[in-house]
Amino acid sequence: MSELSGLQPNPIGRWIAFGLILTLLGGVFSLAVKTMLPDKEYPEISEYEPWSEEVIETARGLPIHEGGRVKPFETYAGFTLLGMRGDRGLRILGEDGEMIKIGPVEWMLDALFRPELGKQLPSFRVDNSDVFETIGMVGKEKRDRYSYAELEPHLEQLITVSTEFQELKDQGTELSTVQKQTVELAYNIRVYEQILSYFDFARYGVEFQGFSESGQDDQKPMSVTLSMAPVLQQAMSDVPSPDQLPARLSHILQQVHSLANRSARSLVIFPPGDAENEQWRAAGNLIFEVMVTGEHENPAQAIADIQALEYLMATTISEDKGAFPVALKKLQGNVEERARARGEYRAVPWELSYNEANWFFRATFLAFVPACLFLVLSWLSPKSTFARVMTWLVWTFSVAGLAAIVVGTAQRVIITQRPPVTGLYDTIPFITAALIIVAMIAELLTRRRIAIAIAPIVGFTGLVIARLFEYGDASDPNDPLLAVLRSNFWLTTHVLTITFGYAAGFLTAAFGLVYLFMRILKLDGGDKSVRRFITRMTYGCVCFTLFLSLVGTVLGGIWANYSWGRFWGWDPKENGALLIVIWMLFILHARMGGIIREWGTNLCAIFGAVVVTFSWWHVNLLGVGLHAYGFSESRKLAVFIFYGMIGVVILVGFGFAVYDRFNKQAKPQRAGPEPPAIPPETVEA
Repeated sequence: MSELSGLQPNPIGRWIAFGLILTLLGGVFSLAVKTMLPDKEYPEISEYEPWSEEVIETARGLPIHEGGRVKPFETYAGFTLLGMRGDRGLRILGEDGEMIKIGPVEWMLDALFRPELGKQLPSFRVDNSDVFETIGMVGKEKRDRYSYAELEPHLEQLITVSTEFQELKDQGTELSTVQKQTVELAYNIRVYEQILSYFDFARYGVEFQGFSESGQDDQKPMSVTLSMAPVLQQAMSDVPSPDQLPARLSHILQQVHSLANRSARSLVIFPPGDAENEQWRAAGNLIFEVMVTGEHENPAQAIADIQALEYLMATTISEDKGAFPVALKKLQGNVEERARARGEYRAVPWELSYNEANWFFRATFLAFVPACLFLVLSWLSPKSTFARVMTWLVWTFSVAGLAAIVVGTAQRVIITQRPPVTGLYDTIPFITAALIIVAMIAELLTRRRIAIAIAPIVGFTGLVIARLFEYGDASDPNDPLLAVLRSNFWLTTHVLTITFGYAAGFLTAAFGLVYLFMRILKLDGGDKSVRRFITRMTYGCVCFTLFLSLVGTVLGGIWANYSWGRFWGWDPKENGALLIVIWMLFILHARMGGIIREWGTNLCAIFGAVVVTFSWWHVNLLGVGLHAYGFSESRKLAVFIFYGMIGVVILVGFGFAVYDRFNKQAKPQRAGPEPPAIPPETVEA
């Protein structure tokens, strides 16, 4: 900045700014790597044998219906593991202490086909060991991970206690943090048990009492039992009431019911047999519909599907190691072919590519981290050739990071077939990209090396927030929206416009922060033109924010009238959007009326970040209103911490503004030049 003004900035201030930016980036970086920290200790499972690459590659592309859409097995496994464990991978020690990395696909394959091994994997994260005091178990570290085998002796007590806590919640009682985590742990245990028991029908079959030729009990595969469904159903219809069923028949039906319930969730992989039916089925659904209700549209296909799963399970204990990959590939191919015939496989290859590319992760650590480093280095010697080279590298890596965000967002649009912004998670990378683009355009127009400094910092911080949100929420953002939101026209007009308004509001605050720290640390070298330039940028962004927020709010009202029959209902989300409009109008009128000047304009712009955050996030955390579709209790603390940080910055800035004002008033006016002396002869005359 100083090289453009011709004045020298305060060298001490420059080093303070250097330290502050490094501290900020270091703090954000620590939050990012926190999600990647390995366990302190790795369990030793000497009998563990890793899955082959062929098996992993086949399994990851298996179509599965979950969350209202067809997705790859890899995506389902990834978010399931993320919800239980808090990350998407784990490590164990195998034979001879060899480190083995287990991804989500391998983890779920273990739970499905090798449950005894799966029970030993550290699959559950407990954030507060006080949870175990309620069930009489001694925990490890304050936050640690546990296997199902470690928790199994205490599961009965855990379920009892969590049920009591859930009843209290249903009655309106606010649960403590420990109580909430107890309920969450019990839920995760139940989900994992459903995965562990999915193939029980193939492991155990159905016992027929006294049906063998010798009169002994006979164990028959479930597929064979289903083929006997017409005979068994006829026998059931011959008795006047279920209580009068013969004991042997009742025993068969009880087993069928039990095994069907165990496999009625988790792996919903079978497309319906006709075009009119949209309901995909798990194995348990097929068993129930063929044996009990007789409502399946194609019983022969259902029995063949069950038989395929039985054969797949049998190959896991076969001496032929190549049998399982072949059987799995056959199952995957069959389901894929049926999904393609229904037009429901379109997004699966795109999603596999999206998962593999991991665009946002690459943009964070391979683009924006280096860009931030080069930016900080460029400040060490602002006028040198070294600084110009560093600035060029900042541009290069920031553009690369922006390109990765754009490509990743475009792939998600193709996968979901809806606009890029639909939920809270979507808004984070979108707003990040919008801020970067505007900052780059501003830099190209001004050439002052101020706006470009915003781009890598915003890119890095925004994507870290997106990562933390994804890991904390642990739900698939590509799943279908609530019915009221399924309008691509309004999502494209209203949501994109209001989201651009959020981005403009944060960019306004960013320029305000640049002004504040420049004045406090005297980085402008006393050049008033630099201050005025930044204030003009702030003022322009205020106008931009007002326009987008106002148009977005009006469009939202039209959508509300179309969907709910009223234009405005004082919903918290509507009020939040209105607050942005009112605050930006206040800044403009106060500036035009002379109530605020440079300091006031920029301090008000910084407070605008609080107003935008309230509208963007906080109203969703209230859990009320028609727009409360992103409620998450765990986000409240982060939002209030942000409010606190902005509040401290504004107080410090206000203090310096007051000091600056009084300092100017206290300075004595410089005396003007003395008038020329009057010659004596003139006086005499």
